[in-house]
Amino acid sequence: MKKIINKNFSLLTFLFIPFLFFGNPKFLTLMGVEPYWAILWLFPWSYINGPFNGFLTGLALGIVLDSLNSDFYTHIPGLVACGILFGRLRNYKFESINIFKYGLFCALGSLICNFLYWGQIFFNNYSDMNILLVSHRIKTIFAQVFITGILAPIVCTWLFNIFKKK
Repeated sequence: MKKIINKNFSLLTFLFIPFLFFGNPKFLTLMGVEPYWAILWLFPWSYINGPFNGFLTGLALGIVLDSLNSDFYTHIPGLVACGILFGRLRNYKFESINIFKYGLFCALGSLICNFLYWGQIFFNNYSDMNILLVSHRIKTIFAQVFITGILAPIVCTWLFNIFKKK
């Protein structure tokens, strides 16, 4: 059993993302906003496995997150773009990536995903938009970017070590 768990640990961590999506601990929130858990997992995976695997994994993560949401909008474009972007970082020989850059890259990925998701909402409901809804969404985006960037050094370091062993 231990051999099976060690061999498929990255798949098990992938399956853990929906549970974090629903059962986020309250002490890991900022103004009621949880971190973008998919980005925290996607960054180390895509960086280690390259842009094509980042594309496929971003697509799979988007499909999983979209199946959990009941709205019309999708996470797929943002996660696919971030998977490709994070995978391409490996080609630029960033061997000296330290833990503080993990926070920067994950915060940037969270910003990209959130703006692409919010852009779908904005363009679909342009005539019904209220300035209060726009300002609330911008506050939510930057709170999620901040909390994702803060947690990235801890989570990504742990995941990098796990994924490199496998």
